[in-house]
Amino acid sequence: MRKVLIVDDEPSVRFVLARTCERAGVPFEEAGSAEEAREKLGHDGLAQDGVGLVLLDVRLPGDDGFKLLGELSQRPDSPFVVVMTAEDTMRSAVEAMKRGAADYLGKPFDLGRVERIVRDLSVGPEGEAPRPAEAAPRSAGQADEEGPQPLALGDMLIGRSPAMVEVYKEIGRVARTEMTVLLMGESGTGKELVARAIHVNSARARGPFVTVNMAAIPRDLMESELYGHEKGSFTGAVERRPGKFELASGGTLFLDEIGEMPIELQAKLLRVLQEREVDRVGGSRPLPVDVRIVAATNADLARSVEEGRFRRDLYYRLAVVPVRLPPLREREGDVVLLARHYLGKYGEQFRGRPLTLGKDAEPLLLAHPWPGNVRELQNVIQRALLKLPGARLGARELSALLPAGTVADRGLTGLVEQLLDAGAPEGGRHAAAIAAVEAPLIAAALARTKGNQLRAAELLGMNRNTLRERMRALGMKAR
Repeated sequence: MRKVLIVDDEPSVRFVLARTCERAGVPFEEAGSAEEAREKLGHDGLAQDGVGLVLLDVRLPGDDGFKLLGELSQRPDSPFVVVMTAEDTMRSAVEAMKRGAADYLGKPFDLGRVERIVRDLSVGPEGEAPRPAEAAPRSAGQADEEGPQPLALGDMLIGRSPAMVEVYKEIGRVARTEMTVLLMGESGTGKELVARAIHVNSARARGPFVTVNMAAIPRDLMESELYGHEKGSFTGAVERRPGKFELASGGTLFLDEIGEMPIELQAKLLRVLQEREVDRVGGSRPLPVDVRIVAATNADLARSVEEGRFRRDLYYRLAVVPVRLPPLREREGDVVLLARHYLGKYGEQFRGRPLTLGKDAEPLLLAHPWPGNVRELQNVIQRALLKLPGARLGARELSALLPAGTVADRGLTGLVEQLLDAGAPEGGRHAAAIAAVEAPLIAAALARTKGNQLRAAELLGMNRNTLRERMRALGMKAR
C-alpha cells in the first residue's frame, strides 16, 4: 500500500485528514505548500517515495494547487490527486477534473467519503485503479494552464448540492476528451448550459457552439438543416446553404431533443457520426466535418430503442458518455441559491436593483416539487418582478405565485419528507417545517383580511401581539 501526501496550509485540516488516514490504515506524509509537496514527491514531480495519492488543497502559499495538479497530470506515473477546496463552485470542480484530478471534494468534508477515497486510491502498483482520461490536445492559441481559466458563459450553472457537484465533475472529465456525450434529464434542468460548459472547457473552446433543436425542425427540412443543400436541389433552394454540421466545424454541435428525430432519418445521422463527413442535399461529393457532438434528451431513449422508435446503433454511438442531470427536487437546497441568483439578476435587469429573498419564503421553495425544474423557478421569479410592490420576496408573495394547493396536494407527510431529504436549512429542519405551514397560513389570513392584523389574528385564534411576534420571527413584513 502506497502513502498519502496531504497538502494543505492549515494545520487543523492536515490533522483531521491525518487521523482519517490512520483510521483507514494508510501511511501518510504532510506538506504545507506546493514547494514542500514537490520535495516530498521528488524534484522531478514523479510519484516517488511510495506516494500513491495526493490530497491537494487549491489555496496554498506560493504556487496554488491547480499549478501543482497540472504538473503532476503531465507525468505518466503520477499519483492520483484529489482536489480539496472551500470554494465549492462549478468553476473549481470543472477545473480540477479537467486538469486530471481523480476526484474533487468541497470543504467541509464528508470524512467517511474521504476515508473511502483513501482506501480505494492508496493501492500498490499491481493494483492501480483506472487513470484519469488523457487530456485532449489544445488548439492553437488556447490559453495555457497557469491558473483556472474563466468560463465564458453568459449564465452559469448554479448549485452546490452533491448531485450538481457530480455533474460539474463529469463536465471536467469529458471536456478533456473528444468523446460524444448524451445529456439526459427532465425539461428545464439546464442541458444546454451543461453542453456549453463542456464546449468552453474543451480544446474546441475557440470554435463555434451550434445548437439544433430537433423538435423544432419540420421533418421535411431536417436533412437540409443538418447537412445543407445545393442551389436548385429542391423547390425554394435558391442558393447553396451550409448545414449545421458544417457551421459547427472546429467546434461543438449540440443536438437537443435528439429523441424527436424521425427514425427514417437516423441512419444518415449515424453514417455522418461514423464517417465524419456529410452529403449536402443535392450534392455530388461528401464534405469532411470536424465537430464534437453533444446530444440531449428528456425522453427515455433506452425505452425508445426497445419500442423500435430509436436506432440501437445510433443510441450507442451517442451515449458514449451518458450524463444524467438531476431534477431540481433532488438538488438539496439549490432552489434557495437559484432563487437568490435570479432575484438579483432579473432585479438588476428589469428594476435597476437586485431583489432579496425573505427567509420565510425558503421553506415554501423547499416544499414545492418544481415539476418544471429551473425553468419553472425562473418563471416564478420573473412574475414576482411584475407583482412585488417592494424589493423583497417573502412567503406571502411567493405563496400567491405558486400553484394553489401545493402543500395540500403533497400532503403534510410529503412536505416533511421533502424537508428531511433536502439539506438542513438555517435554523434546522423542525423550524423549517413549522415555517412551511405557518408562513403561508399567516399570509393567507392577512390576504383574506386585506392586511388587517387584528382581524387576521382573530381569524387565526391568537392575539395581535402574538401574530406580530410570529411575523417578525418568520421575517414577514407588515403591509
